[in-house]
Amino acid sequence: MFAARGLLPLERDDRIRALLSVLLDGDETVADEARKTLQALPLDELSRFLDEAEPTERELEIISLHTDDPFVLERVIRNRLVSDDTLLRLAGTVSGDAQEALIVNQVRLLRRPHLIEALLQNPELTIDGRRRLNELSEEFFEKEKRRREQERLTQEAEEQRLRDEAAGIVFREAEEAAAEEAAEGGAPPEEEVQGSGLGEIYKRIAIMTVKEKVELAQKGTKEERRILIGDANRLVSLAVLHCESITMSELEQICAMRHLAVELYQEIAATREWMRKPKIQLAMVTNPAVPLSITLPLIKYLGMRDLRKTMLDRNLSEAVRTSARKLLQEKRGG
Repeated sequence: MFAARGLLPLERDDRIRALLSVLLDGDETVADEARKTLQALPLDELSRFLDEAEPTERELEIISLHTDDPFVLERVIRNRLVSDDTLLRLAGTVSGDAQEALIVNQVRLLRRPHLIEALLQNPELTIDGRRRLNELSEEFFEKEKRRREQERLTQEAEEQRLRDEAAGIVFREAEEAAAEEAAEGGAPPEEEVQGSGLGEIYKRIAIMTVKEKVELAQKGTKEERRILIGDANRLVSLAVLHCESITMSELEQICAMRHLAVELYQEIAATREWMRKPKIQLAMVTNPAVPLSITLPLIKYLGMRDLRKTMLDRNLSEAVRTSARKLLQEKRGG
């Protein structure tokens, strides 16, 4: 009962954990008291718990069962530990930023297609959200049969080519090509060898389907992700951000890129874990392609040296440079 009333002599996060542990208590009196305590808990305190206290999958599930606040549900949905079952239950009812956070998580949607179906049945689904979900379904599921048919035809053509080769139709051409290569001799320059690796990656990615690119964004190398983040298809570039193995160093480089879609900067800014990193903050502020709605609130976190650098950078907007100048003067005065 003390846990249900939030009266245990514990640190704030541990008190919340104790409260969550008795929300589903078999004693209805205890559970009812716990629900009242949770409802009285300030939303910013619960949001801070979700952002900083590393809640478990079970705790995320319990919170999602006992709140309908979009601000809190967005943080539940964005948490990497939230279960697919929790997301499936929320998909049919969430709205606003919480709904948007679920729609942009293509990795989860592709892993659990029922999430797309639940979202499409959500009466609060926006027109834009429905359009994007339909595009996702078309790209990855409706086109799958056509892609398999194309693969079958390609395989048959390859088998025919091998039969022709065995019959000697293309043997002469291969023999001539080998002879020419042998006649040229020598090894390619070292610079050409080094450049060919990245060039081969570009060529390989260029002929991939959207689905293959999304899968590569999850399982590929740093070099492959660096290419995919600039893909024209937002499904691919967002999949890079949701890659579980992406590093802070990669994110810093991404934040400094000037050719990316605005949605990518917004997605990064919405992830509090990333935005607490000073290098990420600086990269966003000093990138003229990032919207002012993101950069201006970040200026206050910069140190004096970075403020001076930002103030003098003529590539940045006047609003950013002016804010940096004022803040620098305030810090000097202090």
